[in-house]
Amino acid sequence: MRMRKKKNLIPRMERCEALLVRDPFALRGHWRDRFRPGCELRLEMGCGKGRFTVETAAQEPDVCFVALERVPDAMIIAMERAKERGLTNVVFVCGDAAQLEDMFAPGEVDRVYINFCDPWPSKRHAKRRLTFVKFLMSYRNILRAGGQIHFKTDNRPLFDFSLTQFPKAGFALSQVTNDLHANGVQGVMTDYEAKFSAEGVPINRCVGTMTDLPPKTMETALEDSLPKWDIHPVSEEEYEEVLRLQKSNQAFFDAIHSGPFGVEEVAASVQALPPNTPPERKHYLGLWHQERLTAVLDYAEDYPQDGVLWIGFFMVQADQHRTGTGRTLIQGFQTAAQGQGFHRIQLSCNVENESGRSFWTAMGFHSLRMAHDLNRPERRVEVMEYLCRPSE
Repeated sequence: MRMRKKKNLIPRMERCEALLVRDPFALRGHWRDRFRPGCELRLEMGCGKGRFTVETAAQEPDVCFVALERVPDAMIIAMERAKERGLTNVVFVCGDAAQLEDMFAPGEVDRVYINFCDPWPSKRHAKRRLTFVKFLMSYRNILRAGGQIHFKTDNRPLFDFSLTQFPKAGFALSQVTNDLHANGVQGVMTDYEAKFSAEGVPINRCVGTMTDLPPKTMETALEDSLPKWDIHPVSEEEYEEVLRLQKSNQAFFDAIHSGPFGVEEVAASVQALPPNTPPERKHYLGLWHQERLTAVLDYAEDYPQDGVLWIGFFMVQADQHRTGTGRTLIQGFQTAAQGQGFHRIQLSCNVENESGRSFWTAMGFHSLRMAHDLNRPERRVEVMEYLCRPSE
């Protein structure tokens, strides 16, 4: 919802001057001095009209609050509310979440609130969500050890997405609920929250407590090497898109599939495991660009032996052939594999697939041996290998 421009915004801001921090960067590392040394310091991301900010600050006078909001026309209402209540333990900053680490020193903040942020529902905008792992890492950089993030939203898809992001950034989840007010109002509400709850909309909430960072995985390493891509395991809701991608490559599709092939067969291929491979070592990833499933990548870790990555399946949309997309993605995979300590990448290529063999050869793979396809023994394949750490 777009905020209407407020009349007399500048003079209204000037009347609340005591509550406004115009240069938050100058206070980096000294926010408690702005209030009182030793106080607990909390930060609210996107305070809006300030109902939550003001009520929480009023209920906890010994805690100091910094309320961040990038829309002045919303923030002025919050400031006027705080001024009317005579609060001295809250200040307001007109700024953006991307600048947090320039505003706050490492370990300076005790708690971060994220209430009803923009859900950015489009997949291509996922990295703009305030609970995306990169944002969570920036909060981590300003939180003290054991600090917390309190998150509320009415948007279930955003909440489900967020629950996958918190662990990636080293936050242990607790108090997870999909209906916060089921048994009566819990805690202080925002303006939006009060409106949604009155309409019967369930509120989702969780708390993330900062712990040690998890070890980097191949998936997170791949995200780092391909920062412009949205990469995540293919979900059941995305099987239809995987099927359309495969069928866009009609000649190859016909060559590898005989008989009917639909969503059930996609599900079977996503869930299929190489021999003696535990489920946690098999990954079937979707690679999205500009909100479109552009490629799929199926790989297994430490198969057929330790230190080896096995690519079971890789395919890009047909209209992305000869555009460099496939090369970019595999180069990113090779970079991630080397960074994760894998020594080799292996795959098998149908001997009749000349274009596929040419692609893998161009990507630095060389022939190891000829073999029979495990799924279709009548078909011969060429096992190829890429050395992540070539011998000198």
